[in-house]
Amino acid sequence: MESKERGGFGTFLRLLILILLLAVGYQLWTSRLGNESPVTDGTSSDPPASSVPPSPGGPPPIQTVQSTAPQGRQVRPEGPGDLSASVHASLLKSIHDMIKRGNEAEAEAKLAALPPEALQDERIRHYTALLWNNLGVIKSQARGAAAGVSAFKTARSLDPENPTAHLNLVHAYWELKDPALTLEFLERTIALAPDDALPHLALADMLYNKDDLAGAVTHLDHATQRASQNPELHSYLELVTAKVKQAAKAEQKFSSRVSSHFTVKFDGNEDYDVWQRVLDILEDAYRDIGQKFGYYPSKPITVVLHTKAAFPSATGSPAWADGLFDPILGRIQIPTQGALTNQPWLSRVLRHEFVHALLHERVGGELGMVPTWLNEGLAMQLAGDPWPEITQLGQGEVPLIPLTRLEGNWLGLPASAATVAYLEGNAATLYLIDRFGMEKVREILSQLATRQPIAAAIQDRLFISYDEFQRRWVDNLNEKMKIGRS
Repeated sequence: MESKERGGFGTFLRLLILILLLAVGYQLWTSRLGNESPVTDGTSSDPPASSVPPSPGGPPPIQTVQSTAPQGRQVRPEGPGDLSASVHASLLKSIHDMIKRGNEAEAEAKLAALPPEALQDERIRHYTALLWNNLGVIKSQARGAAAGVSAFKTARSLDPENPTAHLNLVHAYWELKDPALTLEFLERTIALAPDDALPHLALADMLYNKDDLAGAVTHLDHATQRASQNPELHSYLELVTAKVKQAAKAEQKFSSRVSSHFTVKFDGNEDYDVWQRVLDILEDAYRDIGQKFGYYPSKPITVVLHTKAAFPSATGSPAWADGLFDPILGRIQIPTQGALTNQPWLSRVLRHEFVHALLHERVGGELGMVPTWLNEGLAMQLAGDPWPEITQLGQGEVPLIPLTRLEGNWLGLPASAATVAYLEGNAATLYLIDRFGMEKVREILSQLATRQPIAAAIQDRLFISYDEFQRRWVDNLNEKMKIGRS
């Protein structure tokens, strides 16, 4: 079976690895609308978050699972040793001080100029490896993982038994998707650092990409056992492990078919015409929606087709759900009963969930940072969902839920409020696109990918406040209602 990368799982493991490195590493030497118009901004209640309203004139809209993993940064230097008896002690200590002060260019030049005979001394070689490792740390912290690779490789070559340089290389290779991150290299790192969760996380990601879900579960379990000192990381690892275990159980007898941009997994006993129809719809969505959004996925997206009976237990979704995009696993999952007899439904569901998958990659796995009103609004706008304008709901007042209350999960909203929430998401997103353009939408998403709140992202990219954006949108709705009545 051809190996395919799965963006969601890898992205969340990257964040887990970052916080793990922060948790287990040593500290570096220094520390871092009230409105009286017919459309009103209702504030009389606090509706719980939800994404499951009844769809006007059709089946319930698609549930989108949202999640954001813990985040951290790489910190894994080592402290200096004692070289008081060496003739090179003064030079090496001065290089250590240069690195500590951030003078990386001068430190690197002096390290590279060390005489070969000095490295014949085991203590000098070990200390020099330590300095190269710490140089790699400050390089990667300043300019990203790629900047530190060469220094980490030099440290490992000088001291092949040092686990720290191996662990830093695992992190850098994994973040860069470097083919040097091999099964053999990870197993060697595990042998050198048996109590570290990092290589197990990276190996779980590798096995998941190879569709070895059982192997991925094993190493996620190992990582969980080794991350117990960090409750936040431990609980999140348990969540990811449970998700992968659930997928492994549900898909153990599934077959796969691959197109240019998608992998479709399905029960081999099901009608093969279904997966072919699914692939055709997805490839059309890839071209059409990618062109509208100005962005295409960088790697294949996995789509899992379940029988209607198996769908709720396999995905943990309600029995009425049309489908979902799971950002932890990075895959679209849908029930297939009626897929051939109701092609408009199948196309709507797949296109809607493809947008969620596309957004997930566009924001670097930070889909939980995208407010639900914008996430669902973009899915409806880009997928072409036939939702009516909110101004068509009635002749009297239409009490709006403030957008600030539609940023989180919508699962608890009553049906009436949920319908308004979806209509609001659709209408606010349409106004955003029409008034400011898709390029500004992409800029806002880029800010959200850095974990900037939506209010700050709108202020930065649109040069108006979040409240002002909502006021202008409400005014625009009222103008539409006036025109409709005239």
